[in-house]
Amino acid sequence: MGRAVVRRHAVVLSVLLAPVLAGCSDDPAIGSDRADLAAAIAVWSDPWVAPTSATVAGPALGSNGQVDRVVGRRTTPYAVEVPAAAAQELRAARAAGWAPTSSTCGDTVHVALAGPGDAAAQLTVAPDGAGAEVAVQAVTAHHLDETWAVPASVERTCLDGESAPFEPPPLGSAPLGDAEASDEESAEWTDDDAPGELVEEVNADPALAALGVRVASPRLETGVNRRRAPAAEVTTGATTLDEVLTVLPGWRPTFAACGGGGGTLATFVRNLGSATAVVTAEVGPEGTSLRVTLPIAEAPAPTWLEDLRALEQPACRGDVSRHARRTTGTPAVLPSDLTPLAG
Repeated sequence: MGRAVVRRHAVVLSVLLAPVLAGCSDDPAIGSDRADLAAAIAVWSDPWVAPTSATVAGPALGSNGQVDRVVGRRTTPYAVEVPAAAAQELRAARAAGWAPTSSTCGDTVHVALAGPGDAAAQLTVAPDGAGAEVAVQAVTAHHLDETWAVPASVERTCLDGESAPFEPPPLGSAPLGDAEASDEESAEWTDDDAPGELVEEVNADPALAALGVRVASPRLETGVNRRRAPAAEVTTGATTLDEVLTVLPGWRPTFAACGGGGGTLATFVRNLGSATAVVTAEVGPEGTSLRVTLPIAEAPAPTWLEDLRALEQPACRGDVSRHARRTTGTPAVLPSDLTPLAG
């Protein structure tokens, strides 16, 4: 965000931030279900996590019965040093109901956190030139987990000079084996290609067409049980949220996060004829990366987007350099890739 060369043409995403290949059809029948989706949606809607890449807990790459529990990822560049960036993120996390459970400080800061609904997260803040880069990974229990437990929270972190030794959250699982999965209801994608109607509708959107966005429907890869979302990315010269709003007429802003020396993140939705599309904007001093994402074919309808309210006055308009990290609204998030859901 802000460090890429600004260009005014679209790039159809071939690789998303979340893993797109996560186990083959001959792996043990460790899948995802509606309970896993519900847990993931709660994290996607969290104003601190605000993931730019999202999925549901499900089979890990080359699974052998293992589960990847990471359901949301975000990276945010900061123009301040590591301790200051970590402090800003912790402040925002606490405001959203997250609490640290352990941490360690050095050139890089690591903090484990417990969140609402028994979710957990790992915050990593590393040096990046004269500033820092924040990486957030949020995890939820898989429906087959029987020993899931989030550690107790602590009052102080290594940023305060005192901390419990850092213990990362369980991003993945040991093999859960076939015993628990043998009675699971199986699920498969059935269509080789995603329907093109929604893709045509979003490509006809005047704002996106003016930016040169062209979304393509990814083909279902034989033998792979995760389907990627139709998505595309474009960069613009906009360097403030006010400017982004001017290039997205007709799109409703639902969320914004900014301040504390970190980049601005915002999400937008638009109801098309057959579904709702999402745009994520990552705003930096050298330009804005806009990513449009559409619902995944054959996946459950994204009803969690229906009640999102538009922001009438996003808190991140104007000069955001002088205030602490803040968020307003609810992130609009669609999964970047998904295992077919049973149940």
